[in-house]
Amino acid sequence: MSLKFSKRSVLAEVLGENKIFLIPFLLLISFFSILLIVVGNSGLFLFFNKLHSDFADLFFPYVTYLGDGLIPFILIIILLGVSFREFLSFASITLLIIIIVTILKRVFFPELFRPVAYFGTSEIIRVVTGYIPPSLHTFPSGHSATAFSVFLYLAFLSKNNFVKFLLFTIALMVGYSRIYLSAHFPADVIFGSLIAVTITISGYSLSRLIQNSWIDKKIIFKPKIFVRRQYVQPTT
Repeated sequence: MSLKFSKRSVLAEVLGENKIFLIPFLLLISFFSILLIVVGNSGLFLFFNKLHSDFADLFFPYVTYLGDGLIPFILIIILLGVSFREFLSFASITLLIIIIVTILKRVFFPELFRPVAYFGTSEIIRVVTGYIPPSLHTFPSGHSATAFSVFLYLAFLSKNNFVKFLLFTIALMVGYSRIYLSAHFPADVIFGSLIAVTITISGYSLSRLIQNSWIDKKIIFKPKIFVRRQYVQPTT
């Protein structure tokens, strides 16, 4: 097995080809991180919680499903038809994100409540009718991590900058949907997306280093068709 590129050049290539996704992401992360320092996590949540509309009430409960835990597993199956490299790469990324997010939620920050539990039964926050937000294990946001991992990986596979930016927009909407639905605080979304982007970039870059004859093959199902042969007696 030989390595065609150095780790540094592969990483630089990945970052350069996907700057249309990554630059807006870093700018927004930096901006909202500053807001977190200035107004605080709960203060920033309350600001967003006041921004609502009838259309958004209908829109975001559906958008948030794009960050559901089933989505990456659907993509993993689809990637089997692309190549073993993409399948193993994204499967490893997904597994690592699940482990890290679960440990942070359940082991390090189990006492952190989501907005509905944090603010209690007071009517200080608005909850979208028909959506019941959870109350425990808020940090970090698993939906945000899933969305940014899935849509960033799809951006890696696309050569079209418009598609890359569209994928970033979708991931951003999923992250914002968690705040809009009072399911997470802004800090949960920020750190969930940061974890996902960091692991996805690292995993994808490392997977490009593997040079092997089988790694870029894909699974192709070739059903066997049995044809019954009839014996024809030769004429004399």
